[in-house]
Amino acid sequence: MKTLPNSEIKAITKLLKTYDEGTLKLLEEQFKTFDIKTLKEINSEISPDDIELQKNFLDLAYRIKREQLKADFKKWGKNQSCDLENGVFLVATFANPLLDVNYYSQLLSSWASSISTNLQKIKLNSDPTSIINEINHFLFMELGLKGNKDNFYDPENSFIDKVIEKKSGNPILLSIIYLLITERIGLSFCGVNMPAHFLVQYKDVFEPIFIDPFNQGEIITKSVCQERIKVLKLIWQEDYLSSPTNKQIIIRMLQNLINIYNNNEQFDLKEYLEDYVNIIKKSI
Repeated sequence: MKTLPNSEIKAITKLLKTYDEGTLKLLEEQFKTFDIKTLKEINSEISPDDIELQKNFLDLAYRIKREQLKADFKKWGKNQSCDLENGVFLVATFANPLLDVNYYSQLLSSWASSISTNLQKIKLNSDPTSIINEINHFLFMELGLKGNKDNFYDPENSFIDKVIEKKSGNPILLSIIYLLITERIGLSFCGVNMPAHFLVQYKDVFEPIFIDPFNQGEIITKSVCQERIKVLKLIWQEDYLSSPTNKQIIIRMLQNLINIYNNNEQFDLKEYLEDYVNIIKKSI
């Protein structure tokens, strides 16, 4: 999409100030045709001190993006690959309609490149524990990623851009980052759909190795998993160690947010997310 002339951007900001019903409909139709770059150009013309104008702009951007996500999730769910990274960034745009996906995707690639270089230097191509330790050292010691234990139910723990910026998140988001990075390196990891606490498994070994990214990549055994289930007062099922599909991972992410927004009585946000879950489920 071509860049809007500065005069047109200024005209749009003036319309945002009037914000009557007729103007709103006009702006909605215009905003639907704008890409992220154009929206950011409009936003840059709004003074940070103009709180009302900022609110009008963001309200409109949120509303349009959240409606568009219905079609986006439908398209994603029908795609045979259902790429995990694409799904995770779709969820993130729910809270940030101006999200620069390429920036964060390239950042993940740069982290993966650093880990890959380290692995090559120390020649750990066949020792699973050493490989995991090297990945953990980079992610949790050098970068400082960690589980957000102080504010576990903060919605931002579920949005990958916020988790990357704050270096903290919930079990499933930290596990997803782990999966996206190791996939780039070409290592065989998968998610583990444990109740209440998502994990990661390294698959290129005879005995499964489970990793807990929420607890700085702690390596745990099946017996530890079983003990965690006991604490939850659940009966152990082997399915708890199953590897979910990408659709199931995204649904679990969305369901976490649904529960949080429900508890916070943010029912409008909850309803959007329930729509997305239903859309994805219909494609399964």
